[in-house]
Amino acid sequence: MCAETMENILLRSLLVLSLCSVGSALSCFECTSDNDAICPRKECPANYDACLNVTFVASKQVVRRCWMDQRCHARTVNAEFSKGLDIAFICCNWDLCNSKQSGTAGTDLNLFLLSLLAASVVLHLPWF
Repeated sequence: MCAETMENILLRSLLVLSLCSVGSALSCFECTSDNDAICPRKECPANYDACLNVTFVASKQVVRRCWMDQRCHARTVNAEFSKGLDIAFICCNWDLCNSKQSGTAGTDLNLFLLSLLAASVVLHLPWF
């Protein structure tokens, strides 16, 4: 097999591996606690493509749940939750990203693999 063909196969394989979590349903924490250990994980419905974490500033109360990315702006979140209170919120789009320490090893791995792929293409690094 030609080295160039093998390199193309390896590059494609690496790209597919880095995107393997894209096809599954999003999972988010869903509760009113900032304690990940007691907060249930929920598989979001198909049209919910984001996780939301809302914190009421004065009381430090937290609301976490599945959300829609198109509704991740201050006007919509404030209308749903604030009731005249100051809130802070984040929306994110990877599994369990609305955890207390937002971020996952899977996301770090995907970023590493994509960086490796980009470096290989730019520098024409051999795979063997």
